[in-house]
Amino acid sequence: MEGLRKILPKSGSTIDKKSETSQESIPIPMSARSKLSRLRQKIRMMSNMRGSKVLDRQQTNVAYENTYKLEPDTANRFSTNKAEQVIHEVFEHYLRGKSYEPKVLPRLIKTLSELIRDRVKAQGIERHKIIVTVTVIENKKQGVQVSSRALWNDKFDNYASIVYDGPNFYAVGSVYAVYYD
Repeated sequence: MEGLRKILPKSGSTIDKKSETSQESIPIPMSARSKLSRLRQKIRMMSNMRGSKVLDRQQTNVAYENTYKLEPDTANRFSTNKAEQVIHEVFEHYLRGKSYEPKVLPRLIKTLSELIRDRVKAQGIERHKIIVTVTVIENKKQGVQVSSRALWNDKFDNYASIVYDGPNFYAVGSVYAVYYD
């Protein structure tokens, strides 16, 4: 435990246990002191709650019954046309006029895939696992082939994919919908 700092809230200074005399005291701002005192109080409360066997909150257990559905309803099936339209709209809105920037694109790709996933889920597709991939490739007149493989039920599982052609990049968006049996 050597090298740890002990914080003294009353005097407003810190002391290094390892070398008390060799280091000058460092003043602690008032906001940090109040945060530390609140943290200590929370820790004390949590340790008191663990020790007591009576919980203030009552836990309610909800039991769900099995539906035994092996096929999706016709109204809740995954529509490739609607998913392609969602991908196209998101790409048009967020990628129009953008250029290929390798430092900015990873965050943008994550945002695009989350937006596409949320908008496809909002279409009312039930009991489907929605997987979205977005790939952005810089266009330097090279040949690129993007492919995917999956083991699934070809009756109920499906996918949609769109390629967006930007000024100096290509973006490939794919949505996979896998039905939960």
